[in-house]
Amino acid sequence: MRILVAEDERITRGSVVRQLEALGHEVAAAADGEEAWDLYNTAPFDLVITDWEMPRLSGLDLIRRIRGVESARFVYILMLTGRSDKTDVVAGIEVGADDFLSKPFDKEELRVRLLAGERIVRLERTLSRQNIELREAGDRIRQDLAAAARVQRAMLPRENIVTRSVRTAWKYVPTDALAGDAIGLHLLEDRFLVAFVIDVSGHGVPAALLSVTAMHALAPVPEAASLLRDLSGSSGLGTVRAPAQIAVELNRRFRSEESDGRFLTTILCVLDTHSGFLRLARAGHPLPIIIRNGKPVPLGDAGGLPIAIVSDADYEEESIQLEPGDRLHLYSDGLFEQHRVSDAESYGIVRLTGSLAELARLDPGVALERAVSSLAEWAGCEGFEDDVSAVAIDWSGPAAR
Repeated sequence: MRILVAEDERITRGSVVRQLEALGHEVAAAADGEEAWDLYNTAPFDLVITDWEMPRLSGLDLIRRIRGVESARFVYILMLTGRSDKTDVVAGIEVGADDFLSKPFDKEELRVRLLAGERIVRLERTLSRQNIELREAGDRIRQDLAAAARVQRAMLPRENIVTRSVRTAWKYVPTDALAGDAIGLHLLEDRFLVAFVIDVSGHGVPAALLSVTAMHALAPVPEAASLLRDLSGSSGLGTVRAPAQIAVELNRRFRSEESDGRFLTTILCVLDTHSGFLRLARAGHPLPIIIRNGKPVPLGDAGGLPIAIVSDADYEEESIQLEPGDRLHLYSDGLFEQHRVSDAESYGIVRLTGSLAELARLDPGVALERAVSSLAEWAGCEGFEDDVSAVAIDWSGPAAR
């Protein structure tokens, strides 16, 4: 070890230095505290042995200076003193001494105190190195998560779909860098608007991977591999597959035994933007909300089990004729299951529906922003407990074509 000795008594200083060098240590010696402080700042030391009383700078003040320096390198401090009062020992420990050695001392006592100090220094060095490695690993993980989050966000709708008869908006608020929610908006054949919201059980990387895989499967291209496409035209929606059949195929793709016990809920909609005819299927997902003339439209409860629960599940489909001016909302349960900080009350579907109805006259994008802001204000929190995803679709009617 590299050891700094601060001792104003020449004979004691020489004796300590000789004993330390005989034990194989590299030693630097100082005749007072100021000289010791200067030496301390010129090179790194593993251990400092300092007398209590010294001219210019006492041992206590030297220790205060050493401990006051921000350093990742731990230094063990052994204090030499002829004092035996407990208050003196307490004072030394409080300023940062690690051990005491009473004068006069013999060589064996010094040796074993050094062995104890060497073990502690070695442990501190190992701990410091491991902390650095952990920080570096944490930085790499954060960088990887940020890159994965960028990939995930790149798969979200790039822009809102606006035609002469339809206008869309979406809002996506993940709780972490990676989310288990997914949103899809695709206009196919310049007529059929396909919209979906997916919510994967759990959080973190596993949920995000399943979410990204589902979004990839529900991408409209390549047509031959996309679950949205039915090139036979048997659905009556051109090359677009009917929502219930999309759910069936999605469930076949994500078998329960291959999803690590995770499942996903989804709502899938296909809107004929020319006629306003809406077809939708749900897999364990919350009912959509349709606002008509400022009021919610009653809907049926057709649907089925979440995806990846039962491999051969069937899904019911519901058809709705929209009226000009109707607004359709799809959303994940994070938008209404959020709890208020003050009393743990849940926001609930009733409050959500009322909020969306009040905002129905606003632009759909503005309405979603206001709805999410209202939820955060009501809950009294900055972040949400679960991912929040929402889609708003306005149909203006066939006359607008």
